[in-house]
Amino acid sequence: MSTIVPCTDYGKVFNDNIHGHILLHPLCLKLIDTPEFQRLRNIKQLGTTYLVYPCASINRFEHSIGVCYLAGKMIDALCQNSGADINVTAEEKLCVELAGLCHDLGHGPLSHSWERYLKASGVDWKHEESSTEMLKYIIQKYDLEKELKKYGLNVEYHVELICEFIRGGGKLLVKNHFLYQVVSNKDNGIDVDKWDYFLRDGNCLNLSISFDYKRLMQFSRVVIDPNSKQQKQVIAFRNKEARNIYDMFRVRSDLHLRAYQHTAVQNTELMMVDMLLKAENHFTVQISSGTKFGLNEAHTNIEAMSRLTDHILYDIQFSHDPNLEEAKSLLNRLHTRHLYKFIGSYNLIFINKEIYNKSIDVENLKQNLKNELQKQFGIEFGVTATWLNCGYPLINPLEKVLFFKKPLYNDTSITLDDTPYQNVYPMNELEFFKRDINVFSKLLQLKDSQLKEIDLACNSFLKNFRP
Repeated sequence: MSTIVPCTDYGKVFNDNIHGHILLHPLCLKLIDTPEFQRLRNIKQLGTTYLVYPCASINRFEHSIGVCYLAGKMIDALCQNSGADINVTAEEKLCVELAGLCHDLGHGPLSHSWERYLKASGVDWKHEESSTEMLKYIIQKYDLEKELKKYGLNVEYHVELICEFIRGGGKLLVKNHFLYQVVSNKDNGIDVDKWDYFLRDGNCLNLSISFDYKRLMQFSRVVIDPNSKQQKQVIAFRNKEARNIYDMFRVRSDLHLRAYQHTAVQNTELMMVDMLLKAENHFTVQISSGTKFGLNEAHTNIEAMSRLTDHILYDIQFSHDPNLEEAKSLLNRLHTRHLYKFIGSYNLIFINKEIYNKSIDVENLKQNLKNELQKQFGIEFGVTATWLNCGYPLINPLEKVLFFKKPLYNDTSITLDDTPYQNVYPMNELEFFKRDINVFSKLLQLKDSQLKEIDLACNSFLKNFRP
C-alpha cells in the first residue's frame, strides 16, 4: 500500500462547524497568518445572497480551510484504497492541501458578484488566475521560501504545481493525473471544493444536503483511464455510488435554483453591479507606491487586489464625495429593500425549445432583449439568466464518471463498470438544465397595463429569437 510520511511538526487544530476538529499542516498556518489570506474573512462567499437569506453571510476564509482539510483526507483515502497502484509523496499531498487552501485567494469583494461586475465593465477576468498570483505574492512578500524548503518543497517546481492544482490541469504531472482532480476537477466536476461549499452553504441557508461525501471517499480509488492514450491515472468510484453522485449533482442544482440563482438574489446582484459601475470612475484603490487603481483596474495589480474586500461597500456608503452620490443612492435602495421591479421569468423550454437545445451565447441573448425592451418602452431594464448546466452544457455528468465493480472473492484486479448510469439516473431538464430569462424594470412605478405590455414583448422576443 502506498504510504505518505506524516509531518512531524504539530500543526494547529481548528474547530469547524462543518467538519469538526481539523488539523492543518504547519506550512498552511504560515499562509493563513498573513493579511492577504485573512482578507478572506471579509469576502462573503455567497455574494449578495445574504440580502435575501439573512444567514448567508459566511466568508471565503472558513471555506478555504475546509477545502484544505478535505483535500488531505481525499489523498489519504485514495492511497489507502488504491494500495500499491499509486505513489503519492508527502510533498505532493502537501501541494494538494495548499491548493485547496489557496484556491480562492484571488476572489474580489462579494466573490462571484465581483466577476460579474467586471464582466459588465467589459473586463474578462477569472479569480483562479488571481489566486495563483496572490499565492506567489505572499511567498515573495513574507520570504516564505525557507518555510517551503523546510518541508521539502522546491520553490519553482512545487509552487507551480500548486498553481496547476488550483487551475485543475497542467503539464508537470502525467502519471498522477488524479491529483489534478482533487481540488478542481475539470473532468467530471466531482471535487472537494464542491463538497465543502455544498455542505457549508446548505448549512447557512438551512437547506438539507442529502449526498454523503464520506461514502464517496470510502468507495473511491485510482484506475487507468481507458479513454486515455497516456495510461493516465484518474479517480473512479464504486458502481453502487452512482446514486450518491447523482444526489450530489441534484444538491448542486437545488442550491442554484433555491439560492445562488434565486430571482430575488439575481435582483440584488443586478443592483450591486449597477452600483459598482456608477462608482468605478470615482473610487480608487491606492497601493504602497502611491499609484491608484480604479475598481475595474485593481485586478491588474496584485497588491491593489489584496486591498479589496467587502469593506468598499461601507467606503462608498459613508463617502462624502459628491461623485459617488448615484452609487450611494443605489446602495441605499438595496439596504432599504427598494429593489428593481420584477417583470417575469421566461422558461426557454416552453417558449423556444429550438434555442434551448442549442449552445447559444446567453450574454448576447440578454443584451439583445434588454436593447429591444429599452427601445420599445424608453425605460431601463435589467436582464439576467437562470442557467444550469451541471458543469456541462446539456450533458448528464454521470457520463463523465468512471465506475468500478466490487472485486470477486480473492481477486485483486479492478474491473470497470460500463453501465450507462446516465440512463439509470436521468436528469430532468427543468431541474438540472433550467434555462430561464429574468427581466427587471429599473423604474419602480409601472401601471398594470405597462407590465402586461412588457410581459408580452418579452414572450414575443424570446419566442422568435434565433441565435
